[in-house]
Amino acid sequence: MAYLIPFDPWKNPRCTCPPKFSLNPYTGCSHGCLYCYASSFIKDFFKPREKKNFLKILKKEVENLPKESLISLSNSSDPYQKLEEKFLFTRKALEIFKEKNFRVLIITKSDLVLRDLDLLSKMRVAVTMTITTLKHFKKLEPGAPPPQKRIEALKILKKAKIPVGLRLDPIIPFLNEDEIEEIIKKVAPFILHLTTSTFKPKIDSWKRIKKAFPEVAKKLERFYFKEGEKIGGSFYLPLNLRKEIILKVRKVCQKYQIPFASCREGFLELNTAPSCDGSWLIQ
Repeated sequence: MAYLIPFDPWKNPRCTCPPKFSLNPYTGCSHGCLYCYASSFIKDFFKPREKKNFLKILKKEVENLPKESLISLSNSSDPYQKLEEKFLFTRKALEIFKEKNFRVLIITKSDLVLRDLDLLSKMRVAVTMTITTLKHFKKLEPGAPPPQKRIEALKILKKAKIPVGLRLDPIIPFLNEDEIEEIIKKVAPFILHLTTSTFKPKIDSWKRIKKAFPEVAKKLERFYFKEGEKIGGSFYLPLNLRKEIILKVRKVCQKYQIPFASCREGFLELNTAPSCDGSWLIQ
């Protein structure tokens, strides 16, 4: 079983990421985010576990990667979830990548990333922190650190001269759309990049949102399942509504002079950042 795999194996035409490899040190995730898409294709996703022979396999795989490889850490499960405190797979992977001088893009919702500042300060790395909401995080992301801790982590990372970006996603109409400017304003002094996307539910994530936020789901149902479209197993909002939301984020980013991109929305012409994922921040 390969642990380092080319990113986006399904070749989504809306993906504008540069070529890179994806690594998830753990299978599943303890954050329990209701909107998670990975739970639809990873069995028992919310019962996270360590990967068998992770370090042994990883050490072999990195020998076959090209020089200057870009590693995305992680795309389906958080590399700094609770298991990392016990197993340290993420830290040990970073040590391996440091020796190889690989470029590493860290995607997380956890302030545990600060534990590894000593390593990150000596690597070719960027950190993108996800903040989805300031109001509803206890229900929407029950196992993740609160957003205030993530904001504080961004502040500390910037002070340590680690390039950082924000993932403001997913945006769910009638739930967190009204928080867009508030969130961006709070992180604007610290970030060099912002990526956003709208909620693209699969059947299981829709059921979770509907159960937790029934009034929101009632308002959204027609947009997703009558007026929207299904693409690759995910339900998309109607094109005009998606574009309206993305433009709203872009406008706020312009106000605070933050390079902007959207993820898998099909609006490449709106991007002002060199790449959608924030990997351009890595020197």
